[in-house]
Amino acid sequence: MPPANSALGPAIPALIFPAISLLFLAYTNRFLGLTAVARKILAEHLSSPQPHWEIQLINIRRRLHLIRKMQMMGLASIILAAVSMGALVNEFPKIGQGIFVCSLACFIASMGICVHEIKLSIDAIEVEFKRAKVPGG
Repeated sequence: MPPANSALGPAIPALIFPAISLLFLAYTNRFLGLTAVARKILAEHLSSPQPHWEIQLINIRRRLHLIRKMQMMGLASIILAAVSMGALVNEFPKIGQGIFVCSLACFIASMGICVHEIKLSIDAIEVEFKRAKVPGG
């Protein structure tokens, strides 16, 4: 049990677990949806190559790599949160707090990468809107 004067009890790092679990589910769903789209576009591109499909495939590849980075940062966050809880339970509050800060940094990085991936997603659909000559934007 951490000392009473510890600013961070072992329960605080545990709060990150549900958030990371939900993020992993969302990231996995994004990944699966994107791979389905990639397979469809690849099939169409192989049967009848189009310049806009190549642009989309480049964008999808970039986005898939970003999703992998998002997942890795989320995984690092959850591992660091678990290590932080261990340090706090074993009465190493400063070390536990430092590791938890690193866990939060990984969590925030994962969310930042997610924002970038969403921007690329919007760029991808804009290519299709322009091709279809949809006004606006």
